[in-house]
Amino acid sequence: MKRFFTIIYACGGLLSVQNLSAQGCVAIRGFGGCGVAGGTGLALAPGQWQVGTNYRYFKSFRHFKGDEEQFDRFVKQNQVINYSNTVEFSASYGLNTRWQLNIGVPLSYTDRSSYYEHGGQTPTFAGVRKTSTSAGLGDARIGASRWLWNPVSHTKRNLSLGAALKLPSGNWNAQDSFYNILVNDAQTGLSSRKTLYRPVDQSMQLGDGGLGLILDMQGFWEVNEGLYIYGNAFYLFNPRGVNGTLTNRSATVAGKVYTNEYMCSVTDQYAARVGVLSQSRMQGLSFSWGARLEGIPVKDIIGESLGFRRPGYIVSAEPGVTYMKGKTTYNLNVPIAMYRMREQSVTDKQIQDASGIARNGDAAFADYLISFGVTYRLSAPKAKGILSH
Repeated sequence: MKRFFTIIYACGGLLSVQNLSAQGCVAIRGFGGCGVAGGTGLALAPGQWQVGTNYRYFKSFRHFKGDEEQFDRFVKQNQVINYSNTVEFSASYGLNTRWQLNIGVPLSYTDRSSYYEHGGQTPTFAGVRKTSTSAGLGDARIGASRWLWNPVSHTKRNLSLGAALKLPSGNWNAQDSFYNILVNDAQTGLSSRKTLYRPVDQSMQLGDGGLGLILDMQGFWEVNEGLYIYGNAFYLFNPRGVNGTLTNRSATVAGKVYTNEYMCSVTDQYAARVGVLSQSRMQGLSFSWGARLEGIPVKDIIGESLGFRRPGYIVSAEPGVTYMKGKTTYNLNVPIAMYRMREQSVTDKQIQDASGIARNGDAAFADYLISFGVTYRLSAPKAKGILSH
């Protein structure tokens, strides 16, 4: 049974979609569907709690247009660099052996350095690399999940379905100082460079301002003793169109001004994982290897798709290790980017159609993501007439 319990934690905790976060400017934040509990068993007992924390870090600096890397940005050292740190606190409560409630609250700290946001580089201005910062509470989630089959009798394979609300608890208009901004004086007609306090880039906003619905699923199948296939996926429906956060972006082509991107879009998000997990000879230790997909669609399924967004996706190879000792489980995952795609946005396509010139915005991606989590399961209370299935 020890072997079985380890794989369940991998499906329900280590590989839970709540641990997915984007590796760059394609702004998938550190939240997702509510994962089922794990650690020392397949399901929580009625009235039982499980608590955990997860830390994620990445550095994005490789720019892509479509799936082509913009090597000149790296050579000229004028790329945008994001250093992202997120800590998420989560808790799950067992209603019975199939149903449980889940909650997750993320805290984030991101530094972003660039030239173009701080006056840029022009023939008369060499440019200076400056940093903007955001820190604070992110968008929380609260929901429920259910095993389709009784975990007591289905120990070789099972599937869990979940739903959650994504709450607009994170600041979607976080601001910081931006330097060397060229400002025109309406009275004198003269221009000067000043420091302005305004919204940070969409990729480092703490929230998106939308009330969203998250649907997720995850499951496992023991194909041989100690060898499992796992999989999970989620989709976030974000019906709100734009959130009012200004981007200071617009484009003029053939005399026509395109202002669609002057506010941040409230985007849908998606992610999926599939892989294998093997129990080692050392009790409580297991290793996993899988593939991971995460992204932002060009258009949302529900609601408008206006505003500024960087649609795209990243495909990663995802090795991981899990160690369980008593009621505590530790896990480490390091997704490694294998394929990165910055898709054309709605505005890109509008301008391309109007001008006849190919247009594709860029986005910065990371080479890898580090995710480390710890989960602790509290002792189950004595049964008091609560249904067990």
